[in-house]
Amino acid sequence: MIHFDGFSWQFAGAAAWALRDVSLNIDRGEFVVIAGPSGSGKTTLALAMCGLLMGRYEGRVDGSVRVDGRDAAETPTHQIAQTIGLVQQNPETHFATLRVSDEIAFALENRCLTRDDIVLAVRNAMRMLSIDHLHDRDLASLSGGEKQRVAVASIVAGSPAVLVLDEPTASLDPRASRDLFRVLADLCRRTELTVVIIEHKLDHLLPLEPRLVALQDGRVVCDQANASSAASLPAFLAASEIRRPDIPQSPLSPRPDPPLVEVSDLAVELDSRLVLHDLSLRVQPGEMLAVLGPTGGGKTTLLYSLMGLAERAHGTVRVCGMEVSPRAVSRLARHVGFVFQNADHQLVADTVQREALFAPRRLGVMNDAVQAEADRLLERAGLGQQREDHPFRLSWGQKRRLNVISAVLHRPRLLLLDEPFAGQDWEHAAFLLEAVRAVLCGTLASASTSAETPSPGACLMVTHDMRVVARACTRVLFVENGRITLDAPLPEVFERLLSMRHDAYVPSEYRQHGAGPGAVKPQARTGADT
Repeated sequence: MIHFDGFSWQFAGAAAWALRDVSLNIDRGEFVVIAGPSGSGKTTLALAMCGLLMGRYEGRVDGSVRVDGRDAAETPTHQIAQTIGLVQQNPETHFATLRVSDEIAFALENRCLTRDDIVLAVRNAMRMLSIDHLHDRDLASLSGGEKQRVAVASIVAGSPAVLVLDEPTASLDPRASRDLFRVLADLCRRTELTVVIIEHKLDHLLPLEPRLVALQDGRVVCDQANASSAASLPAFLAASEIRRPDIPQSPLSPRPDPPLVEVSDLAVELDSRLVLHDLSLRVQPGEMLAVLGPTGGGKTTLLYSLMGLAERAHGTVRVCGMEVSPRAVSRLARHVGFVFQNADHQLVADTVQREALFAPRRLGVMNDAVQAEADRLLERAGLGQQREDHPFRLSWGQKRRLNVISAVLHRPRLLLLDEPFAGQDWEHAAFLLEAVRAVLCGTLASASTSAETPSPGACLMVTHDMRVVARACTRVLFVENGRITLDAPLPEVFERLLSMRHDAYVPSEYRQHGAGPGAVKPQARTGADT
């Protein structure tokens, strides 16, 4: 179905090849997972097999790609699109309409299917992705996870022979991620649909025994059939995806200082719908909170409310000692570092270097220490050679790392991060955690010329990455249906989640060892552990 023959690609202006000498065959009906570090060429591979690379991007090419016997470089895109459908990392790049049902029907209408066939296909796709309740919703009102499911449904509805998904679960909660992978694997078994998934969440995928293809520096370095467990993986993948760097539990603990966040009886209404209900919360300096919960439960709205970006119906919100309101956003920006769920929504400069230093320059706190810290972080993030590149030329994972760097360099007291680990392999997730912890500990290079002792900070991060939660967070909030249904310190949170039947949010090692009273908990991992 898909045939790469010695294929190489170099983007115009780029110093390195994005793909190098890729030879790969994917047969009809295969369930294939493509893994590898962020920036290893996975998205470029997806674009090439979908006919969206040659002729659309400037670059240098060697070799060829064939899809169902046709040369991808010579076949019109609309013809390839009827054979192979791509779900991209950013769901908003898909959307061409304003309403959920219209979006899923859009491609089918362009193919001139009958009304009855379109209605049936839309209904089946929405049922498959469990989004029937979103039928009449405006796309702009959806959460990031809901948008991702709509994007997947819009491709599935067209019944392509090949489905390529580029990190389709980046903004989905663990349960929705697991369910989506199971649905796709079941489709492979029951039909001849070929499924190619680019993903970092191997823990959810390995039980489905996929064919595993790994990329590193643009080359295929592993191709293994029926990969079923971490133990079966070669050393390369074990190092980058399964074996985790030694990140001990956070030594931070709540300080008796005045709280950085005080929320009392908060309610937020959007589009005549109550999104948050009577929510109260206090966050002390030194705390790193994970905000978990199902897609559309109100997690992003909570962060927006703390920044003054969501107008509240009632209640009070104080951040860093200031009353929060839409008019206070610019003042809050001096004390708060914010990372939006969509990486593209906060890229404002024309080079990576300027983007990283945008906040310190605008806030008037630039100095040599900040410049040196920016250089160090960009190098650690794998962006040292791309300082003069435009941010929109970066991969999605690279953009996320740049987002976090730009949010911490003015040394805020509070970090509000919405899915900062989307698109990150574990090595890069570990780097981001180091940057966050430096802010919390007050050890990041000072953006102030004064000699005052750095003050400890706090962080609230919306995340579905339980590996990060288990190893770095001190406290967990579980938000569903607009309410905080669980607020617990890390040592007891997994037991509580299991008792609430939220087992998908509990890392597999905790489920295996048990999480009941007296159960043996997993020890901290080292870089050599699997």
